Amino acid sequence: MAVVWLEKLLRLQELDLRLRDLEARLRLLPREMSDMVAKRDALAADTKAAQDAARKVELAVKAGESGIESLQKENLKLQQQSALVKNNKEYQAMLAAVEQNKQKIGELEERTLLLMDDLDAARKRVLKVAADNAAATSTLKAEFDELLAFSGEVKKEIAKLQTARPAYLRDIDADTLRQYNVLLGGKMPSTPVVEVENGICGNCHLKVTPQTQNLLRKGDVAVCDNCQHFIYDAAACGVK
Repeated sequence: MAVVWLEKLLRLQELDLRLRDLEARLRLLPREMSDMVAKRDALAADTKAAQDAARKVELAVKAGESGIESLQKENLKLQQQSALVKNNKEYQAMLAAVEQNKQKIGELEERTLLLMDDLDAARKRVLKVAADNAAATSTLKAEFDELLAFSGEVKKEIAKLQTARPAYLRDIDADTLRQYNVLLGGKMPSTPVVEVENGICGNCHLKVTPQTQNLLRKGDVAVCDNCQHFIYDAAACGVK
């Protein structure tokens, strides 16, 4: 039969270690959720960047088409005016202007055709990026919702354990409990109660003194001479 003091400490320790793990996990959740929000925003920004790039090319195409239309109208006007001009010098100047405009139109048409190819590629990229990012965003949302639900479950379990904890403290003497709490939640939190195997402390892994081993064989409250952790001999105390 397990020694009473040990049973109580181990039961308390099991609760406290679970509580500590849950609280540590809960502290990490806001960062994880914040990272997900940042990834979602990055995906949205990536989609917008693709859309903006396509829009920029589209505006360049429209500018080219507008420039061509403007030059064509100017040539039409020049041709109409040239029929009324009687001065040969002015007539030749108009013809030269028409030819110059035709050259500009050709250059604009060539450039605009290339831009139209770019626009087609940019629009296809928008569709792919938007589809890929929408799928990734959907996955992130599902993961975020799972974390949110998990956060609620963790908080409920923490509250339940905190409510139950006082009952586990009964009949544990004040000095033992004080030392236990120091080990549990100090600057370097650890497992306060550890087993000794072959005379070796389960925390610091150093050999305990013969006097302490004698205490362990009796099932008494024992503390490691090196690390001050509570130690026990499972066989002597009837603990499996």
